[in-house]
Amino acid sequence: MIRKIFGFTILGLYLLVMSVAITEGPLISYQSVILALLGLIVITIGISSLAKSIGLVDIPDNIRKIHAGNIPLIGGIVIFISIIFGTFVFGVDPFYRIIIISLIPILIIGTLDGIGSIEVPVSFRFIAQILASWIVILFTDVYLKDLGNLFGQGTIHLNQLGIPFTIFAVVGMCNAFNMLDGKDGLGGSVAVVIIASLLLLLYLNGIIYNWGLILILSLAVFLAFNLNLFGHEQKIFLGEHGSSSLGHLIAWNLVYLSQETDFITPVTALWFVCVPLTDAILTITRRIRISQSIVKADRRHFHYLLADRGLSDQKILLVIVFVSIIGATVAVTANILNILDYYLFYGYITAAVCLFLLGKTQS
Repeated sequence: MIRKIFGFTILGLYLLVMSVAITEGPLISYQSVILALLGLIVITIGISSLAKSIGLVDIPDNIRKIHAGNIPLIGGIVIFISIIFGTFVFGVDPFYRIIIISLIPILIIGTLDGIGSIEVPVSFRFIAQILASWIVILFTDVYLKDLGNLFGQGTIHLNQLGIPFTIFAVVGMCNAFNMLDGKDGLGGSVAVVIIASLLLLLYLNGIIYNWGLILILSLAVFLAFNLNLFGHEQKIFLGEHGSSSLGHLIAWNLVYLSQETDFITPVTALWFVCVPLTDAILTITRRIRISQSIVKADRRHFHYLLADRGLSDQKILLVIVFVSIIGATVAVTANILNILDYYLFYGYITAAVCLFLLGKTQS
């Protein structure tokens, strides 16, 4: 009874602070941060119980899904609620509010797909991701208009062709994060590394990146549940809607910062997202090579290959996060030192080809 009273009190304060922030403007304070974290914990526990009752859970199959018990697939929903609160309470650029709205198709289709009794065609997921990108483009007119000086022959201008190119890139990143999310903490931790590196880069340029702070706080609460900080009974997974949402959020962050500001260049995006991007490219390449459908799940991702070589889940998480940190460090350094675009582009291609050849040798 006391727990319920405490929970409803926190939720009441949570909604009260949000309502005041909506009418009065940002309410940045230590108290609001603490309330945001407590409120999100209470909301997560409540949604987790609801998810179990409606079958929104991940059921182990002892092949790709190796875990104990049925785990609620609510990570994306929890992060979505958190960033809504953070957006109004802490204040962000209006562009990011459109990003939040654009997540709705991905969340709806992904959540329905996670319910065991509902069968959602793969094509519906792609349609939701495409629609989400169109929402951003139509309401903000932000998309990839140029790719920088990739080949050393001058800036590559896409103009209106940037619209389909951007949609393809964002949808690709949605599915790259979905592919990456195969072990506890992987998707969320890599996302934290990317956002934290952007946060650092903007801070070095004298900008307090509220949006980045909101995302990191939201991901921190998710990871606390995902990595069993609150016990196995409270464990949650991102779910397809959560991993796709992370890919969507990060892709549009990079598009916006590379096109509407001069803080990052388009080519450095390859290094910020080097882990999910390279994993997706190499996995799809292998599937095509063996005449397998590119959307059929398998065990050819980085984390599964490392697991097959005897690494524990904790070591796999450390290895992939470490590699992600290296990529983010390259990206931040390149933007600070103004390293030439074509050096960065050819450098990434070289690293990807080496990994492909290494994987081909090992297979």
